[in-house]
Amino acid sequence: MDVDTWLLSALDMLVLERLRDGAFVVRGEPPPWFLRLGIAPPWRDTPLRIDRALPFLEVFLPEAERAWSTDASRSARADCWTQGGVQSDCWTQMTEDDEALHLEATALCVGSSRLLVITRNDALFHERRRVLQRARELRLVHEALSREVERKDVLVHCIVHDLSGPLNSLLGALSLLQEQPLPEKSGALAAIALKAALRQRELIREILDTFAAEGAALDASGGELPEVADLRGTVAQVVEALLPMACSRCVRLEGPPESGGGPPCCVAGEGRRLARVVSNLVENALRFTPARTSVRVLVHEDEPGWARLTVEDEGPGVSPAIAPRLFQKFAHGRDPGAGSGLGLYGARIAVERWGGAIGYEARPEGGATFWVRLRRVGAAGEATGGGAQREARRE
Repeated sequence: MDVDTWLLSALDMLVLERLRDGAFVVRGEPPPWFLRLGIAPPWRDTPLRIDRALPFLEVFLPEAERAWSTDASRSARADCWTQGGVQSDCWTQMTEDDEALHLEATALCVGSSRLLVITRNDALFHERRRVLQRARELRLVHEALSREVERKDVLVHCIVHDLSGPLNSLLGALSLLQEQPLPEKSGALAAIALKAALRQRELIREILDTFAAEGAALDASGGELPEVADLRGTVAQVVEALLPMACSRCVRLEGPPESGGGPPCCVAGEGRRLARVVSNLVENALRFTPARTSVRVLVHEDEPGWARLTVEDEGPGVSPAIAPRLFQKFAHGRDPGAGSGLGLYGARIAVERWGGAIGYEARPEGGATFWVRLRRVGAAGEATGGGAQREARRE
């Protein structure tokens, strides 16, 4: 017992033994910091007034008593270490010369003796203060970024609103103009203008979709059940809607085979956004596929818990220099002059928010394959496959 207490004292620890009457006495040689608390000697074998010497221990003593009475071989520790379910904070006590001591207490049973070991732990206190300060700084940065994002969102919506008003008027005027009997050359020019205006409207919608996806990704809550969409049904609708575009380009657009009235392929995702993702991939494939070739849109359900969509074309593919940043904001793939560079970025934001992944692969025989991998879910939104957070986007 004497060896143990003297050893702890040598480690700059104060050892107090609880006597049968509930009083405490100092065992071993008290550390230098204890001598500076202004407690009058003698300390050894003289009961110590805990409430005056170390006031914090009054808070910790009930936990220590429970630990001592429950299991003599069990220790109860204050602050950083938790044993027996006991946890409290460090405390700070001032010396006579106004130096702050950062202390922590541990209750131990050594044989039949019940001990309180008081340790000075300045390093832990300063580390905690550093962590708290860093947390406050990060919170301020987060609040500043949130305000900046909000201002940007308001600005974008104002710009889009100001653009949409005149554009809608222009679309209405061009549509009415096309219904008039125009000379052949004037009719062709009106058709070109209407097509360009429609394309401009699609770009505006693409910008809104991208910012909406970014905002949804920031506000996503992991505790909510995922939205459910029918991947096979969505693909069928997109293929049907884009058949006229494929015919105008002399490209054969092939969708997935009919399921024969089977159950839908339910995946985690929001229906409208999923349709936009699929439409973006198919439109890109049609835009870059030569005439008299084909674009194939397939749904694969052979992997347990997951569904995979692939869009294959026979175009020129994607340059190796562009491929690594193909899904980044404002990245242009096969034609730098086409699109806003937001379509694939918005698709990636949406798919990753649903716990899936999106990527690109070059076809050995030429062309490109874009794929989307989504979690299968039940009708009520329960995921049927695990590992969504571990899914990495393949380039």
